[in-house]
Amino acid sequence: MTLEAGSVRALLRAEVPVDCFETLASPSEECRRRIAGGETRCLVLAEGQTAGRGRCGRSFFSPPGSGLYMSLAFPRTGFDPAALTTYAAVCAADAVEALTGVSCGVKWVNDLFYRGKKVGGILTEAVGGEVIVGVGINLQPAAVPPELRDTVGALGCGDVRAPLAAAIAEALLAWGGDFSHLDAYRRRSILTGRRVTFPFGGAEQGGTVAGIGDDGALLVRTAEGTLALRSGEVRLSHIEGLR
Repeated sequence: MTLEAGSVRALLRAEVPVDCFETLASPSEECRRRIAGGETRCLVLAEGQTAGRGRCGRSFFSPPGSGLYMSLAFPRTGFDPAALTTYAAVCAADAVEALTGVSCGVKWVNDLFYRGKKVGGILTEAVGGEVIVGVGINLQPAAVPPELRDTVGALGCGDVRAPLAAAIAEALLAWGGDFSHLDAYRRRSILTGRRVTFPFGGAEQGGTVAGIGDDGALLVRTAEGTLALRSGEVRLSHIEGLR
């Protein structure tokens, strides 16, 4: 089933221009182009993307027709990447659960997990006076490259792209700019109490996650004390059994 802009727009209470494309390099790139042209608010969706981005410059696996690939641009002053990224993760997980009944966990800082595999990712960025939130969620199983089969999964639900996009966009536009969502983020965290490894100070470090700080930092207990990680990426030592 083709995703149509009218179907998404009909579900939105907010006044946001909506466009759907068969294929884009990435919806976020299209949002950046529109911001450069003077637009301040837009919701862009694609059936498939050829240059979807993950964290640390990696690509995001996004086969056509099997997932939700959307980016929302809107005005925001005082942009705090940690606040918006953690909030966006809560918005996406809450919308998925409300529409599909599937409860996703969140791997700090921006990955959605289900049954031990990554099923979604979020990227936020500031462009001038606007912010762009990109959301990718794997809804239906697809042919996954061999190197990703152990780590990438799908929700296994029906085509809920239109209501899911509208629900996430509405929630994002309601963001108050603070960290009042952190308790919800903590409840969905799959890392608390688990052993992780991460690069720090030019070397590989390891520790046990103690929780999420009030500024969105990942708190990790190490042999040298508790570290507050505010950027970078951590790796789980073992992911079997994670929801």
